[in-house]
Amino acid sequence: MVASVLVVMIAAGIAWFVARDDGPNLVTGVETAATSGQESEAGSSQEAEDPSKSASPESEKQAEQQAKVLDALLTDSRGSRSGLGPALNQLRSCTDTAPALETVRRVTDARREQVVQVKALDTGAFDGGDTVKNRLTEALTASFNADEAFLTWATRQDADCDKAWSGDKDYQRGLAFSGKATAAKRSFLELWNPLAQRYNLPKRAEHEI
Repeated sequence: MVASVLVVMIAAGIAWFVARDDGPNLVTGVETAATSGQESEAGSSQEAEDPSKSASPESEKQAEQQAKVLDALLTDSRGSRSGLGPALNQLRSCTDTAPALETVRRVTDARREQVVQVKALDTGAFDGGDTVKNRLTEALTASFNADEAFLTWATRQDADCDKAWSGDKDYQRGLAFSGKATAAKRSFLELWNPLAQRYNLPKRAEHEI
C-alpha cells in the first residue's frame, strides 16, 4: 500500500516538474512566432510603400521625343527673329523701307504660327512639361504682340517715313511687349536649359528665341 502511494506521488511530481519546465518555452515559442509574423508584415508594408521612382525606358523615350519637338520650334523661332533687327534699323533710318516692311511682316506671320504651334505641343511626358509650355507660350505671345505693333508702325514708315519715330505710339507699344517677351523668355529658359542638357539638346539664350 505504501509502495503504491509512493509511486503515485513520484509520478505526480514528475508531471508537475515537466509542465513547469515546458511552460515558458511554449509561451516563448508563441511570442516568437507572433513577433516574426509582425516583422514580416512590417517588411511587406515597407516594400509596398517604397516603389521605384525611376522612369521607365518607354516614358523617358517619349519625354525625349517631346523635348526634341519643342527644340525644333525654338530653332524656327530663332530663324524668324534673326532678320527683325536689321529691318527695324532700315525703317528707322528711312532706308529701303519696302523690303524692310516685308521682313517685319514675314516675322510677324511666323510668330503667329509659332504661337499656334506651341499651344498644340504635348509636353506632359517630361518634368514640369506643362509649366515649360505655359512659359514658352507667354514668351512667344508677347513676341508676336511686339512684332504686330512694330508692323503697324512699319507700315506707316514705308508709306510716309518719319525720322522722329521714337515717340510713335505703336513703336513704343512694340518696345513694351518686347520687354515682356524678354522677361518671359528668361523665365522659360530657367526651366528649359536643364532639360535641354538632360536630352542632349542645345542650350538657348534669350536673343535666340
